[in-house]
Amino acid sequence: MSNTVSLACSCGTVKGKLNVVSKSFFHIHCLCCDCQRFASYLNNKEKILDKDGGSEIFQTYPAFMDISEGQDKIACVQLREKGLYRWHTTCCNMPLANTMNSSTIPFVGVSVKLMQFANEREKMDILGPVMLKAFGQYSVGELPKGAHPRFPISFMPKMLGFMLKGMFKKKNNPSPFFSGKEPVAKVNVLS
Repeated sequence: MSNTVSLACSCGTVKGKLNVVSKSFFHIHCLCCDCQRFASYLNNKEKILDKDGGSEIFQTYPAFMDISEGQDKIACVQLREKGLYRWHTTCCNMPLANTMNSSTIPFVGVSVKLMQFANEREKMDILGPVMLKAFGQYSVGELPKGAHPRFPISFMPKMLGFMLKGMFKKKNNPSPFFSGKEPVAKVNVLS
């Protein structure tokens, strides 16, 4: 079973779609310091982070995501060498997604803020509940209810299985963020 969700940045310049395919995603709440640093870099914390300093992320395969408008407004930053590629818009400084720094790895963490839903009920029906709250040690204020202080080791087998399935089924391609093996925008390394 799959659903197609429209994507749009806050100003509507960058648009696309995401196929939400059953058993091919993780709906997570990330409270890590890197997500917070990325929001600070974009100078857009209020629109990106929740009250706990967290980001809602939908992890799936690049082949399920398409950017149909505003490709010239896509930029990329790495918070440190060899770190994740963090993709964002240049029009309204909204996060698009995180990818590994290689086109061969079938992983994209899409910002739920891009997803267009009629209401919270529709969002819940399509994405389901958050299945993991990680890196709570970096939250603003107290540890949120149900959050793990770090990334739980018990979740690693699920992530590895997800990656292996994606590699076997070649779900890394096509990707809205890579043309062949090259990123579609110059990568700006911050440190």
